[in-house]
Amino acid sequence: MSADPSLIEVNQSPPEPAAPGVVVGVYAVDAGDGIAQLLATAETLADGFPDRPGAVLALDAGSTDGTLEAMRAWAHAGAPPHRRLVLDLPQPLGEGPALARILSAAAELGAEGLLLVSGELARVAPEALRALAEPVASGQADLALPLYTRGPGEGTLTTNLLAPLTAALYGHAVQQVAGGCAAVSGALLRGALTEAPGASQWHGPGAEVWLTTTALATRARTVQVHLGPRPPRVGGREADVATILAQTVGPLFTLMERHHERWLDARGSEPAPLVGPPPAWIADDDRRDVERLVRAFRLGLKDLLPVWEQALDESTLGELYPLALLAADEFELPAPLWARVVSDFAVAHHERRLPRDHLYRSLAPLYLGRVAAFFLELRHAPAGAAAAVLDRVTRAFEEEKPSLAARWR
Repeated sequence: MSADPSLIEVNQSPPEPAAPGVVVGVYAVDAGDGIAQLLATAETLADGFPDRPGAVLALDAGSTDGTLEAMRAWAHAGAPPHRRLVLDLPQPLGEGPALARILSAAAELGAEGLLLVSGELARVAPEALRALAEPVASGQADLALPLYTRGPGEGTLTTNLLAPLTAALYGHAVQQVAGGCAAVSGALLRGALTEAPGASQWHGPGAEVWLTTTALATRARTVQVHLGPRPPRVGGREADVATILAQTVGPLFTLMERHHERWLDARGSEPAPLVGPPPAWIADDDRRDVERLVRAFRLGLKDLLPVWEQALDESTLGELYPLALLAADEFELPAPLWARVVSDFAVAHHERRLPRDHLYRSLAPLYLGRVAAFFLELRHAPAGAAAAVLDRVTRAFEEEKPSLAARWR
């Protein structure tokens, strides 16, 4: 299958008639010097399946630091033009439109599989990415997600909201709903992901949330691949907590609307199959500023109460009021209450009680309160009990699910 020449910005020669095997799609914002390393890694991976020659698609999502220029220089050097493609990205810029553009380009190229990598993972080991691509390249899975070795308190938005809510809704528990990389089969690329609009409308990690959720909701064969510790973030742009919540919770709640027939009657969850050894826990820092987090919760209760009164059930609010009186080192926001808070916000979103961006952002102080309680729970838990603490969070969301479904109907 030939590519549409309009996909190619730098290289004007169309690719060879034969469809590529595994295409590596790299998208980045302000990746700095790391982009050259990542593109070299991507090309090594594309060459790693000799029976199915691959290609690399590179796309800048709106950098101001020379990332685009580095991509163009890379495209002009070395390999045949059809192997190094730099895609154009019309307005609007951002990670969501970039990911959507790469998905559509890989589908038009007729790729057998696509390995997506964010520029934030410029330091990821090539062998880790190859392991991620292998289940898709071998036909064993339609979606391969990363699974990282981590500390118990790492990635609290994922462990306390994104992952447990996704597991409770769609019945498949994955560690990373938005992990910076993923491998996608050609069938999924040209099937559910093409038929389900939405990637381009999200910002930041929201497009990854869309990809994972769409695959799980459509029962795509999904596996998790252990990649070791997540490498330090390279480049990108930092966002505040409220913005990150809007970028992640917004897609989750919106996709609940789209896939309600798939999740309303589902109960329980099972972990998506693991490829590779199970991850070990690593030492965690327990010297976190819990007092600052509790202070943010108290300030939210003071300043956002009129919003919370519209978003939260009266009984939920009744349980939140006394928490503001607790000392910081005794603060509690138990997992069942937190799951009910998230459930209330999902229903408020469904019923359009408030402007949606305002709704998402008003969740921030409640989330920070939950993080404070979570850190204290980890601090007081016996050694080796971190997995049990996290399991209780997932169970709380699963036990809240029937109430959520009943109110949603």
